[in-house]
Amino acid sequence: MDQNIFRYTWRHSRPAQVWLLFIVLVSLPFYFLSLDLPKRIINGPIQGEGFNSPGDTDTAMRIGLDLPEWLGGDSFTLFDGVELGRISMLTYLCLLFLAFVLINGYFKFYISTYKGRLGERMLRRLRYELVDTLLRFPLSQFRRLRSSEIATMIKDEVEPLGGFIGEAFVQPAFLLSQALTAMVFILLQSFTLGLIAAAVVGVQIVLIPRLRRRLLVLGRQRQLTARALAGRVGEIVEGINSIRVNDASNWERAEIAGRLGRIFFIRFDIYQWKFLVKFINNLLAQVTPFIFYLIGGYLAITGRLDLGQLVAVIAAYKDLPGPLKDLIDWDQQRLDVQVKYTQVVEQFSIAKVLDPALQKLDPAAPARIGRDINVANISICDDSGATLLESTSLRLAPGEAVAAVGLVGAGGEYLAEALARLQEPVSGRILFDGASIETLPDAVIGRRIGYAEANTYFPQSTLRDSLVYGLRHAPLRPAGKDAGAERRRRAEALAAGNIDVDVDDDWIDYASAGATSPEDLNDRLREILLVVDLEPDIYRLGLRSRMPLQSSADLESQVLSAREEFRARLVKAKVEHYVEVFDPDRYVVNATVMENLVFGVAVPEAIGGRLEDHAYLIATLADTGLHHKLAAMGLKIAETLIDLFGDLAPDNPLLERMDLMAPEEIERYRTILRRAGGGPDAAPESVDRPAVLKLAFGYIEPRHRLGLLTPELQADIVTGRGKFRAKLPAELADAVKFHQPGAVNPAASIQDNVLFGRIVDIYAEAGDVVSAILRQAMDALDLTGEVIELGLGFDIGSGGKRLSLAQQQKLALARALVKRPDLLIVNRALAALDANAQDATVTRVLDYARAENGPDFATFWVLSHPGSGQWFDRVLTFENGRVVRTEERRQKTAAKPASVRAG
Repeated sequence: MDQNIFRYTWRHSRPAQVWLLFIVLVSLPFYFLSLDLPKRIINGPIQGEGFNSPGDTDTAMRIGLDLPEWLGGDSFTLFDGVELGRISMLTYLCLLFLAFVLINGYFKFYISTYKGRLGERMLRRLRYELVDTLLRFPLSQFRRLRSSEIATMIKDEVEPLGGFIGEAFVQPAFLLSQALTAMVFILLQSFTLGLIAAAVVGVQIVLIPRLRRRLLVLGRQRQLTARALAGRVGEIVEGINSIRVNDASNWERAEIAGRLGRIFFIRFDIYQWKFLVKFINNLLAQVTPFIFYLIGGYLAITGRLDLGQLVAVIAAYKDLPGPLKDLIDWDQQRLDVQVKYTQVVEQFSIAKVLDPALQKLDPAAPARIGRDINVANISICDDSGATLLESTSLRLAPGEAVAAVGLVGAGGEYLAEALARLQEPVSGRILFDGASIETLPDAVIGRRIGYAEANTYFPQSTLRDSLVYGLRHAPLRPAGKDAGAERRRRAEALAAGNIDVDVDDDWIDYASAGATSPEDLNDRLREILLVVDLEPDIYRLGLRSRMPLQSSADLESQVLSAREEFRARLVKAKVEHYVEVFDPDRYVVNATVMENLVFGVAVPEAIGGRLEDHAYLIATLADTGLHHKLAAMGLKIAETLIDLFGDLAPDNPLLERMDLMAPEEIERYRTILRRAGGGPDAAPESVDRPAVLKLAFGYIEPRHRLGLLTPELQADIVTGRGKFRAKLPAELADAVKFHQPGAVNPAASIQDNVLFGRIVDIYAEAGDVVSAILRQAMDALDLTGEVIELGLGFDIGSGGKRLSLAQQQKLALARALVKRPDLLIVNRALAALDANAQDATVTRVLDYARAENGPDFATFWVLSHPGSGQWFDRVLTFENGRVVRTEERRQKTAAKPASVRAG
């Protein structure tokens, strides 16, 4: 990238800048004429110059050219014009002045809009180039970077550059032309007043930029300290566990407070200097009219300046401070932006960035790795020069499975990273099909090699998106957008120098996954989920998912059929008492009080909050008399829980059984009880009612067993249920979906729709038995695939934090398997699993690779559990960065595709 922002701007926007400069030149005659018209209006129709008698007329709208004397003094007339009286001439000149105001306003509007679009386009280009460069950084560089600082630079620090780039050339040209036009006009009216105006302008031009140099230094300091603050906050987020376990939170607060203090004083200095400069600038701008009124008035009184000229000079000067101030601001902005641009470019000017050709967009699938992979005497060192891997060689044949064992850091991990081009050897070579790994494009490394490690980072997305991430290499099928919208998208992308592809197209390479269609891909994904033992987790997530918003009648029919099948299987197994069925006319004792009262599911997005806090629900409780009864019930729950658990230590495991009240809420409820008083007439104060009702709403008699739900109270709640539904206001019609026999509740989960009830808590084995029968019912009706598809839509959160570590590691391995690589590299990717689970996963993966019509990929697996090495063809033992032992082992696994699919 260019080190100078003007060269960068001119190189990428020369035609647009030239066009804007042309528009500025075209606008100048109109601006000059608008300055001259007030003089003609005052001297002509208003003062009567040329209208000595009532019947006199003057010529208007004449079109011609009068040459000066030194060119012969000839006149060329195209149109003689029309004769107008005094009032008509006044009207004509005023309308002409209005026309020039509109024309000049349109020029400003057009120039501002055009340069705004140009600036945004160039900002888009700059941000894209920075991200493009970031994607080509050597991996070693990322170990020196703070992600939050880089994000701040791309998002915030280049933001002012976009506005400046759009006006880098046109703004000074436009402002300077306006200022010079006004100055020339003033000089033509009065040379004396022109010299005065020029003197004041000279002082502004010289003095103000000098005063603003201090602002430039302070602005640079503010930028650096703000960037460092962003990086430090990012470190707090990433290292919150270390902060907590070391009681370092107050040190972090003090450190942040120190940084904020430095930023405060820098920003305060900026405000002081900025407003001092503004004061001086405004003072100079206001003193000049005073001089004009004094000296110009004197000249007018003495007859050396007519009144129209004086008014025109004052009007012209009124337009002069604005462009001058903006021009000085532009110069200050130029210096500030150049500093920011230079600092950003320096951060992204890294040696040894990847050649863009290695990341070229290539829809065609690369050739398979059909020959041995050769690692020839490679050594790897860290940034300090310490040796991580020393003089290691390896030959890996197609389809061969090689394991690496040893302590963490013994060397196997670094060889795995080198095979995936995540580590650059300081010596030796790695050859794929005879080609050095450094010369291979990302299309080969990323498509023909699958890599999984223990700490894979997942951006916020769904499970499905995370699984197919390794299949998205190039757009293969268009999204079918409107042709006009697609043309506009392409035109803007090309104008901004962005990649000419649409992220909304279908990027998934079905063939790489061994699929031919989206439906076929679903089967492949499920097969992989079984291999890594992630399918049961996805299935459970699918059961807990709500019905799709646009669910088809066929799916609803299938869910209702599953409900009947599930009920029939419960009866057949003689365990129908394990599920208490929803009944609109009966209290469901295994459901919460809130679930019984509403007898449905609230849609949080439609309510805009919690249903428990909604005014209509509170009004219903008051109308039915339940408000006081449930409040008293809540007080009793609080009293009982505090009596049982209130004196326990915060780390006592018994507190985990207290699900209605969080341990940190105990003191709050003690205070509520004190305010409510004792005895049978105790009642919470109005401010405490929401907290007390919360306890009552979550109460389940068979689970909490406090004996608070009498038959009478249950009957009252069922009565309140009917009133709540009967009088439901229109604004809640789409916010609450009720349970109905023989119908699907679109707001409820798949599991709740099939069970249409609650599992009975008093039977310890009820949960497992019901889950097993539910799975049988779903399998029998071929609904399991639909449920897993819903589970794949689960949002895993930023970094996959909504998944357990074991689930994240399984997901990383599944993603590597989905693309059916030629070489699978597993770098301690299952460390969160126990030894038996690791061993089972290893055998399933190897069976999957060796199965008939399987992917038959080679495997290099750095094992966390050495016992799994028995299933590999060869085992390498690493110590201190060297291979100290190689064991050739006979393959003990057999192809078992059926077992893989059955899980």
